[in-house]
Amino acid sequence: MMIAPPDNLRFLDDPVSLRITWDRLVSIAEEAAATLVNMAFSSIIREVGDYSCLLMDADGRSLAQPKTSVPVFIGTLPATVRHLLAKFPAESLKPGDSLITNDPWLGTGHLNDVTVVTPVFRNDKLVAFTGAAAHMSDIGGSLNMGSSRDMFEEGFLIPPSKLIIEGQVNQQLLDLFLANVRSPDQVAGDLHAMLAANQIGANGLLGLMNDLNLESVTPLAEKIHALTENAMRKAITAVPDGRYQAAVDIGDYEGDIHLNVAVIVEGSNITIDYSGSSAESLFGSNCPMSFTYAYSVYPLKCLLEPHLPNNDGCFKPITVTAPEGSIANARPPCAVEMRNRVGHMAHAAIFTALSDIMPERVMGHSGSAPVTCDVFAGQFDDGRRFVESLCVNGGTGARPSADGIVAGFPGNMSSTPVELIESTTPLLFMQKAIVPDSGGAGRYRGGVAQRMVIRNTSQHTLSHSMFYSRQKHAAEGVLGGAAGAPNLVAINGEPLAKPVGRHDVLPGDEVTIQMPGGGGKMPVAERDRQAVLWDWQEGYITAAGALRDYGVNVAEREGDNE
Repeated sequence: MMIAPPDNLRFLDDPVSLRITWDRLVSIAEEAAATLVNMAFSSIIREVGDYSCLLMDADGRSLAQPKTSVPVFIGTLPATVRHLLAKFPAESLKPGDSLITNDPWLGTGHLNDVTVVTPVFRNDKLVAFTGAAAHMSDIGGSLNMGSSRDMFEEGFLIPPSKLIIEGQVNQQLLDLFLANVRSPDQVAGDLHAMLAANQIGANGLLGLMNDLNLESVTPLAEKIHALTENAMRKAITAVPDGRYQAAVDIGDYEGDIHLNVAVIVEGSNITIDYSGSSAESLFGSNCPMSFTYAYSVYPLKCLLEPHLPNNDGCFKPITVTAPEGSIANARPPCAVEMRNRVGHMAHAAIFTALSDIMPERVMGHSGSAPVTCDVFAGQFDDGRRFVESLCVNGGTGARPSADGIVAGFPGNMSSTPVELIESTTPLLFMQKAIVPDSGGAGRYRGGVAQRMVIRNTSQHTLSHSMFYSRQKHAAEGVLGGAAGAPNLVAINGEPLAKPVGRHDVLPGDEVTIQMPGGGGKMPVAERDRQAVLWDWQEGYITAAGALRDYGVNVAEREGDNE
């Protein structure tokens, strides 16, 4: 005999009521994210969007996220909660507590990203968690990107700790942390913004529970997870069983990294295996498993069920494995500051591996991967010090059925506004423009690159730290598309042979940064000739590029249209 659910849970069996509840969960996460952005002190959170907020159930399983967020944090936050619970069991937590860590192997893969988790109590019972993860403007360390030989050179490590204890700030921990960073006011402001975002999320979740008379979010979580898991399994089942393999090479601080991936489809399950990849690097490109996992499941979801609500159920059918001690599963205390060198390239190997069986869904490789974040540090003429991050996007790969664009795929971060950099540093942008002929040719063109020329107007020498890895390995095309243009970094017009690490920018020096273009898709001969003419008119290609890459004389074509 079937037992009817309690009256307060009957909404779970009504698709309309359940969808309204789901939308409300998303709106709560959106409000938390808006709080974080509005209160943040640093540009990398406020303008670039290197953060995320998440609602989770009492076991740390993801429920809802904002519509705009960084995929890696969504993929790592639930695991971080489980690690925090191992240190602080649920029964030891109290209302008013908030937990913190930036341990790369428990969190987002490198020290700069801090995770703050707040337990949510209803009637003195732990019912959920809210979490925020964000990139700090500074974490200490050498500011010499990718050159460190171990994690200890890269900055300040916060082990799993209580940042807030029953409503009171753990001042000793906070003082110790802030004493080890160059911009303590920014870092402190961002931490308080994260705490506020978590509280807004908790308040919204408790309000929802009160309105629905829920003593626990577990029944709601289980329903959402079951529906999304079933949808994901159905999507996987439509993919032919088999083992699909590809590899990409990535520039390291010295030499190259080889990232090998096998996508194994078996019924309604998928395994992504990185066996055959390079061993751990001597430098900072090592990738902890948490980061590898997050940036493996994300491109798969983009391919299989891009519109499916993102929560724990989406990822149950997916397993990610990598040999311990490999570049994709590095061990502590390896240097990991630039772990995105590897993680952000997972999409490229996965898309290529699946291109033959999913040609209508894959993209060309992205010129915005690995994502680039230049760090400028120094002082104004009046002695004030600054540390500022410049995040810049290249061209994405050609989209499934459209040209690529200038955007932050797969990192999902915005470019830092020029006006903000000029107002917070003694840097002046002499040029910011798109680069014609930089997108890979194909039926669908890769996104074009952008070029910036930046002058040091200070009387002091500034430090510029960077890590560009597409100088040698451009973003590749798929299914016959051409590769995009490589990146370029120059000082006073002289290209740097090795655009990684830290270098000095003297007063009056000009730094040229040219981002990579994205890879194209499908053969060049299949591109519509009117699209070639439009690209030339818009400045995405030159007349010479149109003739060289597509065999189109734009002068003749323009005359045909008159």
